[in-house]
Amino acid sequence: MIFNLRSGLAAIGLTFLTQTLVAQDLLMTTLSKELQREFDQLKKADDRLYYMSYRVDDITTYSIRTSFGAITGIDSSRYRVFSPTVRLGSYKLDNTHNVGFGQFPGGIPAVDDAAIIRLAVWKNTDNAYKNAVQAYEQILTNKKVKVAEEDSAADFSPAPKVVYQDPPLRYAALRPDLDALGKNLAAYSAVLKSNPDLLTGIATIEFKIIRKYFTDTDGSSIIENSTSTWQSVYSSTKAPDGMELPLFQMYYAYEPSGLPSRDSVLKDIRTMSAKLTALRSAPVADPFVGPAILSGRASGVFFHEIFGHRLEGKRMKSDFDGHTFKNKIGTPVLPDFLSITLDPTIKQVGQNEVNGFYRYDDEGVAAQKVNVVEAGILRSFLMTRTPINGSSGSNGHARTAPGGIPESRQSNLIVKASATQTADALKELLRKEAKKQGHEYGYYFEDVQGGFTTVGRTTPNAFNVMPIEVYRVFVDGRPDQLVRGVDLIGTPLSMFRRIIAADNTLETFNGMCGSNSGWVPVSASSPAIFVDVIETQKKSKSNDRLPVLPRPDLDRSAHSSTSTSF
Repeated sequence: MIFNLRSGLAAIGLTFLTQTLVAQDLLMTTLSKELQREFDQLKKADDRLYYMSYRVDDITTYSIRTSFGAITGIDSSRYRVFSPTVRLGSYKLDNTHNVGFGQFPGGIPAVDDAAIIRLAVWKNTDNAYKNAVQAYEQILTNKKVKVAEEDSAADFSPAPKVVYQDPPLRYAALRPDLDALGKNLAAYSAVLKSNPDLLTGIATIEFKIIRKYFTDTDGSSIIENSTSTWQSVYSSTKAPDGMELPLFQMYYAYEPSGLPSRDSVLKDIRTMSAKLTALRSAPVADPFVGPAILSGRASGVFFHEIFGHRLEGKRMKSDFDGHTFKNKIGTPVLPDFLSITLDPTIKQVGQNEVNGFYRYDDEGVAAQKVNVVEAGILRSFLMTRTPINGSSGSNGHARTAPGGIPESRQSNLIVKASATQTADALKELLRKEAKKQGHEYGYYFEDVQGGFTTVGRTTPNAFNVMPIEVYRVFVDGRPDQLVRGVDLIGTPLSMFRRIIAADNTLETFNGMCGSNSGWVPVSASSPAIFVDVIETQKKSKSNDRLPVLPRPDLDRSAHSSTSTSF
């Protein structure tokens, strides 16, 4: 036999690649067959069963961590999270009714062996069914002994059958150049080491590859691929009074190749380092009630926290939710120059890649653009397959972290203003309003690290946006003054009425949103907004002293030496 080594190796490589690609389809084939088998068996034993679905998140991650110029960790992992849904009863009333039961997440081995996969699916489904039975029986009991609920809508609704499959992932081609990424990260955190005021200097990256599988007893079969890259640079210092002062630089792209250039990031880090030094001696802001400007990034977080969460339809089914907007469809909720869209179908806003993109949600429904506010008028909510009074049918916003129960969640939030002003004109409005109210200054919120809100009835409905870069803008035209220790607080309905104007530049904040169904990727894009009255409070601070020992790399006495001759 004549054997050409090069062509033989190529054939072996092609065979291995073909086997790898076929193996990805094996999982869906196995899930679909096992779902039908178990549904048929359970249906015979319990005719209350009317719907089942399987969801698998097959996740591969690569991560690198550095500190002050040194690589402290390089990791990679591969795992699968299996989420079965079992519904007993009917669309009108089932085991998920206001309690969130009916799903029992587990794991599936990341192997290409149908027999092993079936065993894991069988065991997890059995647990999910038993859990669903207990929940359903408790719900039936509750119906007999508790008063009627405010929302009488059904627990579930039909959805169109969907068949969609992304091509198999080529993992070898997607594997990032860890050596090159590590060198960049080490250079980034080394810049922070050169500043003697800094206590931490960390640069990290995480590249995640996800292949999601969904199949249900209505015939839907969906395989969707996604990738995401988070690069973060974090540093902190401490003021003499003990206040901890962090700053972040966060970069998001679908793949590492989409991240900003090394020179661009280094420039950002040097600027961040200088700001941290300035923050140590910046004055502490006193509580304040008066006018302010929120930058596009800050206002994006503002709208996400205090507005977006109140549009999440499924939470309105609960009698414990505040129902801020539940009966407000068709009425003004924002100034008439503002409109808000939630759109998971887009991958970019302007030049920025956005984190809330997906094709199908976690209940197997196609992602949809939803115009929630048009010219200040509330038009819609973010809906799952769980209806609420006055709103029925999903618009593709059922989302969850791997293993969670899908809830109504935000995607890519976009705020648009029909009437805008320049950034300079907005600042002039701020100065005039501050003077009118008798203040020496107003506030400009440049950047935030995040925020949170409460939407229930048992606690006051309030919000807290956590700024990390805040300036006083003086009425008399003096240069803006950096301050520290500010939290932006308030109540939502009163705050919406205070928005007066917006500028003409859209900025994007990419992040992860945590709620009942875990952490999901989101983005918020907005112009800067001028608000005639905001309220701030002092940020909590530590009472711990600055480090007693000097940093070893800055301790000159430790590096002095004497020589001894023998």
